[in-house]
Amino acid sequence: MSQGETPEAPESAGDSKPAAPPKPPPKPAAPPRELPSQEQIADWYAGADCPSIDNLFNNLVVMRFDALVMQIRKEELVPQHWQILEDREVDEAEFDRLPEVGRLRVRYKDQEKSRRRTAALEAAWKELRGKQPSLWTVPDVLAAMRRLIEKKAGVDFHELLSAVRDVWADMTLPAGREQREILWAVVSFVRDKTKK
Repeated sequence: MSQGETPEAPESAGDSKPAAPPKPPPKPAAPPRELPSQEQIADWYAGADCPSIDNLFNNLVVMRFDALVMQIRKEELVPQHWQILEDREVDEAEFDRLPEVGRLRVRYKDQEKSRRRTAALEAAWKELRGKQPSLWTVPDVLAAMRRLIEKKAGVDFHELLSAVRDVWADMTLPAGREQREILWAVVSFVRDKTKK
């Protein structure tokens, strides 16, 4: 060893550290969910299908749904506060005898679509304690949706809202058209408030 060189300290067995495992690559971000445009919502109001409407309401928690409804009420799109809906047994056979359900089955030529839509309508009908769908208002529909979200019932809201729209479209009374227009305004408003 020449002068001026310092001796190297011997490595102790405890000083060696294993190499850190490589970090896994970041997970790719989920693609943004498809949301309907206002033009698609207008077409839906007129009777077209628009499955992306379900993306406005699915995966919502009750608190977020309540906040949306509060905003809807502030805009005076619906006049009613939440209804208290108590659980009540309904005769499920009664649903199939409802004239609205019969008309929907005639309206939908596709049996699978008919099955999906009437199943969604039946889920809401049970939450509304067997109230006849032709007597529903938009606040009734929102109250049923809230219960379905709370129960994590997994109902496709495009199917439900389309069935309700079609029940109201089949009505000859002005109330049907009025409720359909309110529903359109509500869906359009929710779309404006929903980010991808």
